[in-house]
Amino acid sequence: MSEAVTMTRRSSKKIPALIIHAILFYTFWACWALLIRPALLEVMQDTLLFAIFGSCVKLLVWVFPALLLAKHFSSELYVGFRQMFTQKVPLKSVIFWSLVFFLIGGGDRLLALFRGNLHINPDFTLKSHLWLLVVGITEEAVFRGWLLNATAKNEKDWKMLLLNGIMFLCIHFPGWIEKGTFVSAFTGFGFLSVILFGVLAGICFLKHKNLLLIVFIHMFYDFILEFWIVG
Repeated sequence: MSEAVTMTRRSSKKIPALIIHAILFYTFWACWALLIRPALLEVMQDTLLFAIFGSCVKLLVWVFPALLLAKHFSSELYVGFRQMFTQKVPLKSVIFWSLVFFLIGGGDRLLALFRGNLHINPDFTLKSHLWLLVVGITEEAVFRGWLLNATAKNEKDWKMLLLNGIMFLCIHFPGWIEKGTFVSAFTGFGFLSVILFGVLAGICFLKHKNLLLIVFIHMFYDFILEFWIVG
């Protein structure tokens, strides 16, 4: 069988794989956030063990399927599987994107620092914020390393970047519903910041072709929002 035929067959299987993965992924995560996690919380209580268990579940459900699919369809991705872990990124680019996301997520913290009303979050603990160690890995593996990587044609594919940002927004819905913040996220226009983050993260990934860069920046971004509070 010729290489061209093999490539065509693999390509024809990528779209069904994307659709099936997305359906299973969103369905399971909605069930986890709205049904399974609350039930487990009643049994395990809000302990470090529960936080560790939840982080392991997210790694298992988010990272492994996404990376396995990315590896299988590596030749059909915008950034090959091996490349997105080995592509070199100039230090100036790391600093630039870190500043961009710092200003987006921590601009109000910077103003608060000058005003003297920036404080360390007194509720910041390992138990309550263990998720910070995995959130960058899990969310970027799925949304940039796989979903965007498998659909974008180039680094300026704005349609796929926007779609990826909207899909990134949608995965937050179950958590917002469970916490009772779904309506306020829209009435307060907080949902726009999630889409903006997703689009910028996509641009960063497609431009530098390095998944680890955006994983680091994602963790840095969330840490700023959680560790420092204004008030």
